[in-house]
Amino acid sequence: MPARRDYILSIIEQVGRMLAQVIFRRKAGQHQEALQAVVQGCERLFGLEASQLFQFTPEQHFLMLADGEQPEVARDKVLLYAAMCAEAGQIYAAQGNQPLARGSFLNALRLTLRARSEFSSERLPVYTPDVAELLAALKDVPLDADTAELLRDVEQTGR
Repeated sequence: MPARRDYILSIIEQVGRMLAQVIFRRKAGQHQEALQAVVQGCERLFGLEASQLFQFTPEQHFLMLADGEQPEVARDKVLLYAAMCAEAGQIYAAQGNQPLARGSFLNALRLTLRARSEFSSERLPVYTPDVAELLAALKDVPLDADTAELLRDVEQTGR
């Protein structure tokens, strides 16, 4: 079990470095390179090729990341994926692709809220997406009932 935990933590660290590359490239205006880094990071995090990975729903992605993991590791993996989705949203917004930007921001919000609702909110990783920023990015998008309920739960519990 310790070897598996070390392996998973190594993957989280690698994908965290990829996230830093995404942010750097996005801020430099290198949108295609940043999107490619998002895809590579997601492939590494899930251990699947993009063609397989993006056939699943966000709910299935959550379960794939959390299944069989210690709660803190599951939370960190889900939040890292949420951060990748948020960055994809930023990139799509900069490219003027509002439908993909909204979808990416909404996935990031759902994943972040669910992670904060189901797991400990103590010592959240630095890459945890900011719920207020995601809501601001989605200001003109009505939230579905499940996401709105998650938001209420997180706001009520202060997570």
